[in-house]
Amino acid sequence: MFPLDIAIWERFVDRHGTDFSGFSYDVKVGSGTEPVEGLGSVYERMQAILSKYRIDCVGYRDGRIYVIEVKPEAGTIAVGEVELYTKLYTRDFNPTEPVVGCIVTDRLLPDMEWFCKEKGFEIYIV
Repeated sequence: MFPLDIAIWERFVDRHGTDFSGFSYDVKVGSGTEPVEGLGSVYERMQAILSKYRIDCVGYRDGRIYVIEVKPEAGTIAVGEVELYTKLYTRDFNPTEPVVGCIVTDRLLPDMEWFCKEKGFEIYIV
């Protein structure tokens, strides 16, 4: 998370953190890029880790898993990331609990509340 994200996240945790049984941060999902040949095993491992997508936070609450994206002024990038990361998390981890997309923000841009409702994403404005 970037500094503005961290400030938003800290407000969220102050207000809603106790609603969750725990959080995992910087959760990697996706396939990553193919390794560049000839760089050696150390660099191949680094590329495998660094080229994956990173979920800001995964929260656990009431038998559900929340894929959480933290963004100031959440708009199309935030909802696109949540949609992709939720699908990748489900594919990569094959959880038995339902997976819910979630955006934590200080402000939603126009039409995002409607879109999130359509997708079943939760929104926290802090």
